[in-house]
Amino acid sequence: MMEFRHDWLSSVRSMQREMERLLDYFGSSKPPAVHFARMWEPAIDVYETETEVVALVELAGVKQDEIEVVVDGNTLVVRGERKEATPRSKRTYYQMEIQRGVFERGILLPTTVDPDKTKASYEDGLLEIVLPKLRQEQNLQVKIKTLGKA
Repeated sequence: MMEFRHDWLSSVRSMQREMERLLDYFGSSKPPAVHFARMWEPAIDVYETETEVVALVELAGVKQDEIEVVVDGNTLVVRGERKEATPRSKRTYYQMEIQRGVFERGILLPTTVDPDKTKASYEDGLLEIVLPKLRQEQNLQVKIKTLGKA
């Protein structure tokens, strides 16, 4: 049976951002595409086993060397940029749903993890971050990792 841990603070922040976007939309005469052209947030699944915390981040269209993973105590931050796939030319869009641009997504992890033993792999648009749990007596350090091409 799968167990879901709910990070209520993250949910409240996400709801607050969506409400701000909605209020911006109704409070201005700008077209919707302008309102929602802000920083996007990739979807993240986080689960826990006995020995580790695993985060799966959906990053289709983001180049591996443009992803940065930061682990600080029990906080995980993933940032980077999804760029336009082809050079811009004069275009007429009929539908535009793929969000592009800079992103940053922070997640409060359910426990403290070991940043030095954190591993990340990127395949088919999914970034998998495996974060081994820290024992209580171990020291915490900040680790910043930029994913390079394998």
